[in-house]
Amino acid sequence: MKAWLEAYSIVDFISVGLLLTAVTLNAFKSIESYVKAYTINSWLLACLVAAVAVLMDEPHLYVAALLTLATKGVLIPLFLRKIVRQMRITHIIHPAISNALSLALSSLLVAVVYASLKTGITVTGFSRNVLQIAIAVILISLFIMITRKKALVMVMGLLFMENGLFLAGFSLTFGMPTIIELGVLFDVLMGVIILGIFVVQIRRTFATADLDKLTVLKG
Repeated sequence: MKAWLEAYSIVDFISVGLLLTAVTLNAFKSIESYVKAYTINSWLLACLVAAVAVLMDEPHLYVAALLTLATKGVLIPLFLRKIVRQMRITHIIHPAISNALSLALSSLLVAVVYASLKTGITVTGFSRNVLQIAIAVILISLFIMITRKKALVMVMGLLFMENGLFLAGFSLTFGMPTIIELGVLFDVLMGVIILGIFVVQIRRTFATADLDKLTVLKG
């Protein structure tokens, strides 16, 4: 199993899948598609951790992979789908810029990251490519948060960014101690629940979760 993972560079293949799920956010027009993309992204993240556990023969990483799958891959997506159903509105996203331009700018961000980290950096973890991809995912997530108007989509961007931060830290440290990973995942789960409740309450109070419409309520 270990030799097979090394021969086919499975870690790099999985990390590319993580990047693609982030980039394709720019082409989606519904919140449901964002939730599905986050679910796939989290599954791939759990698979990457499991693959590294096999390669490095680190038992605690198996626990980290299971925790990642349970929280990011199952619990959080279920909660997000429940929020979407409770909002009872059209789930079409109206970005500030066109999807085609968003895809182009996201591709440019990826190119800038790879060009910037091509030389002059020492990575102590298992793969430089994974670190580059993690930073690209973080920047794309931030771009999604800036260019989308729905409050729930901003939450999705924040979740993708957290996955990118998790991947960056993991690529440099081979994984944190299990108790720390458990604490981080619990904090993320609680944060999503709180943000979800806020989004639903905003919708119920102001009959919209569109940020452009909410700004006229100031003052």
